[in-house]
Amino acid sequence: MEKIEVVEKVKECTIWWIAERQSKLRKLMTETMSINPFMTPFIFDYHSLENFDELVEAIIAKHLMTGHDTGFGKLIDEKILPRVFGAYKLDKSYRAQNEPFIHSCFDEIDHIIPRENGKIELLSLKAGRWTIQLTMAVQLNKSFNEILNNYPEISDNIVVGVFYGNDKGLTDKYRILRGINTGANHDVIDIREKVHVYAGKNFWAWLNNGQEDTQHWVLQGIEEAVKSANIKENNKELIEEFKNHVAKKYNEQVLKEDGSADWHKLLRMINE
Repeated sequence: MEKIEVVEKVKECTIWWIAERQSKLRKLMTETMSINPFMTPFIFDYHSLENFDELVEAIIAKHLMTGHDTGFGKLIDEKILPRVFGAYKLDKSYRAQNEPFIHSCFDEIDHIIPRENGKIELLSLKAGRWTIQLTMAVQLNKSFNEILNNYPEISDNIVVGVFYGNDKGLTDKYRILRGINTGANHDVIDIREKVHVYAGKNFWAWLNNGQEDTQHWVLQGIEEAVKSANIKENNKELIEEFKNHVAKKYNEQVLKEDGSADWHKLLRMINE
């Protein structure tokens, strides 16, 4: 796929996602916030906060960043890969209607990647270097081996794609899932000839038939979407309104007469 098409389609998907993120502010969706009452005294002193409003601001920033991370993963997975690069998302509906994808060995396969020669490749998409732990790596090895042995007519190539980072920065779990033991024996099967791991630039190039600049085209589409949405200006009031809404909710019940916070009262609000 050429640059102009990638940039425009990524921009379109990202503009939609930005609108989704902004709608959560407009709706004051504070009920989705999760405050750890045991950590609040530590956060307050560790970050040298001066008052409860500053604590609320820090908690909101963490909450919004967590939402951005999760939402951006879905943007890549559910929008950009299918709409820009023609991947077939193996969601519940697709799997139920297409044998043999309903079987559990395909649980960690996220997309089918069709190629011009008529063949397909299977993609298991990961966000970053820490996404896979040891237990999952061993299970992926087992599932991938089952796919390759029992369903060779589907595909003889499985890719684990990490959309940011680089190959050198990946943990050993990405080698273990290919059946490469590094030290301890993890009871895995060597499937490295048919299971590959690509991270960062290499992932985006693999996805787009070897176009090495694909990651820059994706970023350009995101940049143009951000500029088009004029986020900085449009979100100032939304962020402030969201912060005030949360501060009011807790200020009235947690603050003592001297302006300090009653952490035990916050604990009772959340845990009882």
